[in-house]
Amino acid sequence: MSDAYFSLVVWTNDTDMDQFKDMLESIDQQDYREFELYILDNNPSNELEVTIKEFFPDIVDKVHYRRLKKKNGGAYSYNIGIHFAEGSHLVFLGQHDRLSGNTLSSFNEKIQTMESDAYIIYSDHDELVGLDRMNPHFKSDFNKELFLQTNYIGDFLCISKGLVKQIGEFNEKAKYSYIYEYILRAAFKKFEIAHVPSLLYHKRTSTKGMNREERKEAEYSAKEHLALALSYLRNNGVICDGRVDQSFKKWHIDYDDTNFRRFGKDYMFLREENVRLFTRNNVKKMYGYLCQPDVAVVGVRFLGKGFTYDNAGYIIGEDGTEYPAFHGQRIFKDTYEGLGSMPRDVAMVDGGCCLIDAKVYRMLHGFDKNLSGRDAMLDFCLRAKARGYRTVVVPRVIARYKEKNNESTQESHERLMEKHGDYIQKGDGFYNKNLPIGVENYILPGTETEEVIKEETQGDLKEAE
Repeated sequence: MSDAYFSLVVWTNDTDMDQFKDMLESIDQQDYREFELYILDNNPSNELEVTIKEFFPDIVDKVHYRRLKKKNGGAYSYNIGIHFAEGSHLVFLGQHDRLSGNTLSSFNEKIQTMESDAYIIYSDHDELVGLDRMNPHFKSDFNKELFLQTNYIGDFLCISKGLVKQIGEFNEKAKYSYIYEYILRAAFKKFEIAHVPSLLYHKRTSTKGMNREERKEAEYSAKEHLALALSYLRNNGVICDGRVDQSFKKWHIDYDDTNFRRFGKDYMFLREENVRLFTRNNVKKMYGYLCQPDVAVVGVRFLGKGFTYDNAGYIIGEDGTEYPAFHGQRIFKDTYEGLGSMPRDVAMVDGGCCLIDAKVYRMLHGFDKNLSGRDAMLDFCLRAKARGYRTVVVPRVIARYKEKNNESTQESHERLMEKHGDYIQKGDGFYNKNLPIGVENYILPGTETEEVIKEETQGDLKEAE
């Protein structure tokens, strides 16, 4: 594939000139120079036009300024940019944010690996407060279940012109959620949404709390996001409802479970004898998620000793080792990005308690009898994924082992790697490679959570001795 030519699109409104210049400086520092810049201005004066020409005297023919007569919002402005952009790829960024010096070169490198010409690419980002960078957001590859309940991807995207030709422009009816809606549209039409696991974007933010007006806008935005998620699910035959979380950063989807029947033939409920469930209507809750047409396996959250996680799904190492997600972290404390308590797609769940779609089970001819322990469940989840199905963990269903013994044999693990080694060695796409992998996971080095996990782990080792 030939190198990309990027059209950087920036909508300006109520602009802080110092922060805007900071954004322009980050564009000028790109190590990849095949780009053009479109500024779509909703400010009352033309001060930005003068600043832009001063910043880019050598590439003035690649820098375009358009004064917008109508104040119709971000989606309208971005659509103007799409109409005039000449690049093969569109990159949308905030007027006060910064790019890393290698942002465009990293996107171009990713583009060379894409098999089609219609896709979205996103990256990790951190927050910019004054001159300080903080709060890195290390994201997973596209996680549909998680995305349906929070916009973890954010508003910084690279969109191929090929995708625009196939699914159109931004929805101008959306006031705040037009980028979220665009990603949903691409996802439900099964276009590729790719991820670059690197901090390529620095989003300007503030440490100040929200005032009343800002909270009102945040609530409206969350409700708009929720309405779009529900709309796309319902249009695809999934009966559901939802509610906005009080943080206004996420929303909860409640899947309809009225068709659930005890001992129904459309599902298989697996629970080992030494597993105890602590919540009510467990199978019914899991069944709601299984009613989505692309979900094959639904798992639960397991507690460990005391009030800690044993696992909320598993992370797969490049050697095929299955690591319990959030192991040792305390259940009453926030996990990284709040993921421990959120339904999300995972590589595999704990086979000690799970629900499996009976049709998928028959299609895959059940578990591989030559595999033991966790290897058998991982193999099943990987084969389901290869057929286009997802594995989802639902943390609000809680279980605990009386005695845990689901280790795999060496022979089993060797067979697993023979079957799936090429795929496994690429890494677990649902876990960001910038986070530590192992029994201690989903932590940032040097944080309080890391110290707590070390204490818990040392305690477990002493008991074992």
